[in-house]
Amino acid sequence: MTVVITMAGLGSRFRKAGYKMPKYQIEAHGRTLFDWSMESLKGFADPKNDYIFVVRKEDDAEEFIRSSCEKIGITNVTVIGIDYLTDGQATTAMLAKDVWDKESALMIYNIDTYVEAYEMKTEQIAGDGFIPCFHAPGDHWSFAKLDANGKVVEVREKERISDNCTLGAYYFKTCALYEQLYNEYYTSEEKLEKGEKYVAPLYNYLISKGGDVRISIVDFEKVHVLGTPEELNYFLEHYKG
Repeated sequence: MTVVITMAGLGSRFRKAGYKMPKYQIEAHGRTLFDWSMESLKGFADPKNDYIFVVRKEDDAEEFIRSSCEKIGITNVTVIGIDYLTDGQATTAMLAKDVWDKESALMIYNIDTYVEAYEMKTEQIAGDGFIPCFHAPGDHWSFAKLDANGKVVEVREKERISDNCTLGAYYFKTCALYEQLYNEYYTSEEKLEKGEKYVAPLYNYLISKGGDVRISIVDFEKVHVLGTPEELNYFLEHYKG
C-alpha cells in the first residue's frame, strides 16, 4: 500500500493562536501531533508500504519526518516539499503521482486526527474505495450515505446526508484509479466545492462509473480530532490515554 500524508496547509489557526512551529510538530501529552496521527495507521502497517509526505518547503521538515518515522519502524519514506498552497487535498495527494507505484493500493490521510491504534485496519478494507467513518455531531464533516446493502451511494462535503462522518482517511484500490478519477472529474472549476478540490467527491464519480465503495465505523470515543487549537485543547484536557 502507498500511504500519502497531506500536510502542506498553512496551519494558520494555530499560528494565530500563538504557536510558532508547524502544527504537526506541536506536542500534546508528550508526543507530537505527527506521532499521534501516525499512530492511527498502525492497523495498516506493512514493511512493504511506501509513505509519501507532502509538506511545505518552508517548514524544513524532512529530517523531523524521517526521524519520527524511524522511531515507529517506518523506513520507506519520501518527502515532497512545495512552496505554494494547493487548491485542496485531492490536488495535494496528486503531487505524489510521480513517485507512487500506480498498481499499489492508495490510502490518503491528513495530519489532523488521532484514531486510536487498530481501530482502522487492513482487514476492514473492501471495494474499489473504502472510507473509515464515525458517528459525530455537527455539519463540518464529509458524510457517506449507504444503501440497504451497506454500499455507499453518495458522499457529501459538509452536508449531513447521514450519520456517517468521514474521519480523514480515504482508500482507493490503486493509485492509478485515483489518478484517473481525479483527472476525469476535476476537469472544470464547476466541480470545486467551496473553492477546493476535496477527495470525498471522487467517490461519487467512482460510484457513477459502477465502482463499489464501502465504509467502516469507528467508535466515537476512539477518534480525537486535532485540526484546530480548540480541538487540541479539548484533547489536552480530556484524553486520559
